[in-house]
Amino acid sequence: MTSPAGHHPTCSDGGCSTVPGAAEIDASFRFPALLVAFKSAAWLVLGALLLLVASVKLHGPGMLSGKPWLTYGRLLPAGWDVLVYGFAGQAAAITGLWVLARAVSQRLQAPILVLAGLALWNVGVLAGLVGILCGESTGREWLEMPPGAMSFLVFGAALMGVSGWMTYSARTNDDAYPSAWFSLLALLSFVWFGTVALSMLGGEGARGVVQVLVQRWFATGISKLWLGGFAIAIIFHFLPTLVGRPLASRQLALVAFWSLAFFTPWSVTHHGDPFPRWLVSVGLAGRFLASIGWIALGMNWCKTTEKVKGTVSSTLAGRMIGAAAIALLTAWALDLLTSFLGMASVVRLTWTQAGIDWLLVGAVILAVQGALPELLSRSLGRPLSAGLLNAHSWLTLVGIGLASLPLVLAGLVQGRSLSNGTTGFVEALGSSMHLVRLNSLGLTLFFIGQLAFVGAVLGLARHLVLGCVTTVARWAASVPGGKTAGVRS
Repeated sequence: MTSPAGHHPTCSDGGCSTVPGAAEIDASFRFPALLVAFKSAAWLVLGALLLLVASVKLHGPGMLSGKPWLTYGRLLPAGWDVLVYGFAGQAAAITGLWVLARAVSQRLQAPILVLAGLALWNVGVLAGLVGILCGESTGREWLEMPPGAMSFLVFGAALMGVSGWMTYSARTNDDAYPSAWFSLLALLSFVWFGTVALSMLGGEGARGVVQVLVQRWFATGISKLWLGGFAIAIIFHFLPTLVGRPLASRQLALVAFWSLAFFTPWSVTHHGDPFPRWLVSVGLAGRFLASIGWIALGMNWCKTTEKVKGTVSSTLAGRMIGAAAIALLTAWALDLLTSFLGMASVVRLTWTQAGIDWLLVGAVILAVQGALPELLSRSLGRPLSAGLLNAHSWLTLVGIGLASLPLVLAGLVQGRSLSNGTTGFVEALGSSMHLVRLNSLGLTLFFIGQLAFVGAVLGLARHLVLGCVTTVARWAASVPGGKTAGVRS
């Protein structure tokens, strides 16, 4: 099965209809892609900066200590939410819509809904950032934004989801490419998880330990089905094109889709959680059953790139997409490994989970930033700076690696120190700080890399503005004195 590239007339009982070409599909994303490029790039730099400052404050807590809104407890969730929702979320949504449209060979349907959804989304991110910095955080991981701000995100995602569903429904071929399945799953997942979480955690909703369960369920769905779904869709779309061969197996893609869609929402508990034992067992069983989908993905991607893996890394987009696939599968493997009782007893409540989260989000960032330049160049007709993108790709790859893997190892060091029963918490934490400093180095490189990405986007904006100015100047020159040249008054 090949990646969706060909477009041809489709015939039915009522006659023949022309399927839109790739250029027409790309052109339908011109305004959404342009809007996302600027807004998400701004959130990207801001989020990376906030996370870098928060990381540095672990080593120098006295830095910027005079203001409550600059404390570690506010900067960390603010930076994380800005990076996840401000950049990764909306950039992945637009890229996912594009992948969906290319997979079903249809123009983007109801683009006004996408633009309205993006407007609501950015208002929600801004309100959430202000709320967290002002001390209004909920204190729940991945749900730190005040409920009002998160509601804007849910409504914005719903509008984009409607556009995605309309685009998918407009297909003329029932045999959709696998990237369309995962894009549509991701577009609808945020509305599902966000609505349920807000309704259960707000007002007279869940109380006590059930709140922890709802928060875990939301975090799992958002990281693995929403963000992960977009990353998987992008990888499915680009991988066959990069290696110049069809996707190895549609059946493996189907196994992966249904395994992840059905079992991932159940995989929310770990050994040692304060829940009834049967609930912990259900969560562990869901995690192991969901691993069937991840194994199917790994097998499919490995078979597709068999003997030509060097071809993937030879291009800038391939380097990012390939690294995203590796990071995604590595995050799953570590998540599965830490669910075993022996490992869970060591790494529970340590740095390890933060490292796995960074791998998951890093995989999405790599996939999006591998695909977004392609979307922008195709929809706007002008490529981004190759030099800046090349520097950005290497800095981002190394930065994400240093931001995530040292935290995983730091959790092991910290957990082993605590498990011997003779080391205090402060001493165990201190024994892992040399690895946490590598995380700060990784965030520094990541931040510099994002400046290069923003520079490429601004360069594109400069060319677009100059093009508009040139067009207006030519038009004005052709109409001297308010009359068209060559036409008598």
